[in-house]
Amino acid sequence: MTTKQTRRNGVNRRATKNKSPENSCNRIPVFTSDPVLSLTQRYIVKEAASSDVVTFTLELPIVPFGVSSTSNSVLLPFKSVRLKKLKVWCMYRSEKTIAGNTINVTCLERRLVRPIEWSDTASFNCNAFISKKFDKFDPLGQWYVQSSGESNPELRFQLPKGALLELTFDYIQSDADALNTYGVVGLTSSRLYTNALNSDIEVVGKSYQTVILP
Repeated sequence: MTTKQTRRNGVNRRATKNKSPENSCNRIPVFTSDPVLSLTQRYIVKEAASSDVVTFTLELPIVPFGVSSTSNSVLLPFKSVRLKKLKVWCMYRSEKTIAGNTINVTCLERRLVRPIEWSDTASFNCNAFISKKFDKFDPLGQWYVQSSGESNPELRFQLPKGALLELTFDYIQSDADALNTYGVVGLTSSRLYTNALNSDIEVVGKSYQTVILP
């Protein structure tokens, strides 16, 4: 057999280097121990409200819920909370005047906050609707801590009985410091209470609710 045939037909004895394959299953993935959680809640004016049109003002942060530790105290398990967006609808009520068919959201004057208001009136042809999304760099959409001592931005809501308010919150649960508390009378211990925002407002679909204004 010629040397040429040996090279063509013989065993290729050139050494090969076997590389260890990368095993992605062995890599520890990135983990966020304090994730941002989101929650959307809906609110309506109570049928037994003191007036047909309810007006109330809330200072940020608005906490979405709390956990009752006693019959008169609510624990607020948040490091920080921000208002991500709001929507307001109003059904047309033919028996009411313009005031009874109008929804309004007002940003009160605060540092860095543009004093502006949004209004819409329901008609026979169309429901009233307001929709606002707040960027995390917007003063109305920033992260706020309940223990903050300064005056935070405020929102004033005007809601008739035909209105539906929807708020979306981003929040981070607290696990480092003692939880803030808020005093409320007449609670049942060890219950999760949704923040009803105002005594004339109720939360849709929640069994336990109370007004929490930290």
